[in-house]
Amino acid sequence: MNAQGCHCGLTKCKCFRGHKRSRFLQPSYNEPEINIESSVFGTPQCSHKTTLTRFDDSRVLQVAQFLERPRTTAQQAAIGLMGIALEEEKKAKYLQKAKQEKLKADFEQQIYIREQKMAEVRSSEIDCMASLDTEWLEVSNFFSNLIKVVADARQTALQPLEKRRRTVKRDTQDLLQKLQREVDVLKKAIDESIKNPDLEVSPLRLLNDSNGTNVHVDTSLSLGTLSVTTSNMMKQIHEKLDKLSTIELKRIPTFAVDVKLDPTTAHQSLEISDNGKKVRDGGKTSKDPDSPQRFDVFGSVLGLNRLSSGRAYWEVEVRNKTGWDLGVTRRYANRKGKLSINPDSGYWVIVHYEDQNYLALMTPPMRLLLKRKLQKVGVFVDYEEGLVSFYDVTSQSHIFSFTECLFGGEILPYFSPHLKQNEKNSDPLIISAVQKQ
Repeated sequence: MNAQGCHCGLTKCKCFRGHKRSRFLQPSYNEPEINIESSVFGTPQCSHKTTLTRFDDSRVLQVAQFLERPRTTAQQAAIGLMGIALEEEKKAKYLQKAKQEKLKADFEQQIYIREQKMAEVRSSEIDCMASLDTEWLEVSNFFSNLIKVVADARQTALQPLEKRRRTVKRDTQDLLQKLQREVDVLKKAIDESIKNPDLEVSPLRLLNDSNGTNVHVDTSLSLGTLSVTTSNMMKQIHEKLDKLSTIELKRIPTFAVDVKLDPTTAHQSLEISDNGKKVRDGGKTSKDPDSPQRFDVFGSVLGLNRLSSGRAYWEVEVRNKTGWDLGVTRRYANRKGKLSINPDSGYWVIVHYEDQNYLALMTPPMRLLLKRKLQKVGVFVDYEEGLVSFYDVTSQSHIFSFTECLFGGEILPYFSPHLKQNEKNSDPLIISAVQKQ
């Protein structure tokens, strides 16, 4: 043991490992001051063969003994500041970690939202593709059936011609055979006359015996069945077109617009509901002043909606009406005096009159042959295509279409409930909500 009571033989021992003095001797207050950084909180000096992974008992005791020693005010302040610095550092690390965790949570939330949207897009694509496949099959079947109707009509129209061809060919062969027999008879008569000059045989008698004088081929054409076949074909095509209208009416409600009537354009005898959805003949002239935009002769009114692009669709109830007009018109089309309601004047309109007649107001007007009285009419406009189509909403069938329309600017919905007569036709035109299928 050395002078300091250490068994290792070193005067200044720093290992503290297994030494009795380090466990039992109290440090003297006269001992030199310990460097806090190197002795207490610093990394212990160890052999290259040994690495400390935790404090042993002697190290803990040394720290405790150091902390129990009296200190100057400066030392205490230094320790206090060190503690505050450590606490601030710990707080800063905690806040940094909390900030990182919040940022991570925000990113994860944004990822989740986008993954949900991706799932919605994929689901929407699947639904859309299924709908398109169904519609593709319907359209394909429609044209296949239409082609079959035309092919059947073609075959029906050709059958009489084929039959007539076979008949002409057969009759021609029969006639040629008969004529050939007559030729053979005449040649035989010539030979016999040469052999027997005294033989008196009349060639005409020989021909009469062979019945060759009335033999002929009927080359006239019979096309009477062609018009019947064509008429039947067109009837079947129109029936198929009605089914195509069902497909169209599944699409166009997506372009529904909220149409309302414009009272400032209404003829002075018309009554318009407060919600702008109904119009009827009021039977008397209102006190509303006349204006350039108001109809003064025709009992008509326009919608507020101005259409200059895209597609639009609305439906109008016409039940219990004996007359009405529906369609669209140019914004600046003439509204004064007796009007010419046709495309040349900027009106694309169909009309119902005398309780049973329907016309498309073209030049000249075209009669519309409908199977039943209309109850609700759908009006569809495709501005870019120049198309105005009318549909029987109740029977899901097509009524008529104006095509290649030259709108030349904004167009507006056009309505006329017609005048009431003897309390007939007193019901209003009603712009109804579109029921999407």
